[in-house]
Amino acid sequence: MLIKLLKYDLKYMIKNMSVFYILSIFFAITTRILFNVDQSVIIKIIGQISVGCMFAMVANTLINTVIRSWIRFRDSIYKDESYLTHTLPVTKNDIYNSKFIQTLIFYFISFIIIIITLFITYYSKDTWEVITNYIKTITTGLNMSTLFFIIMAIILIFLEIFNAIQCGFFGIIEGYKKNNGKVGYSVLFGFGIYLIAQAVILSLVFIYGLFDPTVMELFKTGTIKIDVNAFKTLAILSTILYLIIITSMSFICKFELRKGVNIE
Repeated sequence: MLIKLLKYDLKYMIKNMSVFYILSIFFAITTRILFNVDQSVIIKIIGQISVGCMFAMVANTLINTVIRSWIRFRDSIYKDESYLTHTLPVTKNDIYNSKFIQTLIFYFISFIIIIITLFITYYSKDTWEVITNYIKTITTGLNMSTLFFIIMAIILIFLEIFNAIQCGFFGIIEGYKKNNGKVGYSVLFGFGIYLIAQAVILSLVFIYGLFDPTVMELFKTGTIKIDVNAFKTLAILSTILYLIIITSMSFICKFELRKGVNIE
């Protein structure tokens, strides 16, 4: 039954997100073309409009993935659609797991679309050299592998935003237990649990630093050149902690959901 639920959730997201994916690629292509033709005044103006639209679609792709995930979660559990959802022979765990997997899939797809869009728009040998040299300047200063830096940066950004999305799920679950001001309470609870999650991660890193002087030094130093091993440890530790927080939050959300749902 989880597969059937997931199918409907994926259809909803495809319907709402495909337009942003298509427009992102479209404006990436038009920008690429306009940037590579003779630069008359009109072409320059149209090119700048195109690149502006491209960035707007990139931003909308990411923002709407987050917002649509929250809207889908709310509507299928608490709004009119919930009357059908809760009559199905499914558990609350299945309902939540479907939303979790759907969000993970489309969040990943959105990341890929954004990367493809930027690649189409800006890739050239010269541009690539400028970007790689800039990154190498940073990683040389930190005395670490460029590949490791890029991979860890992408992973941590991905986990950070996904954690925020799931905190939003928790906020909706708690907010819709209230009789009034459900949206406001949802925002309040979601933002509150997000701050708590960040505080927990920072506290655990600090506690680890009590046993590892190189990590503790990161809390003390104000210089850019830091111990590369400490930075690697911090990146890996933060990744592990985010995964633990996301997994724990999933269990908490399902536990709270099983307590009952107040349908509007």
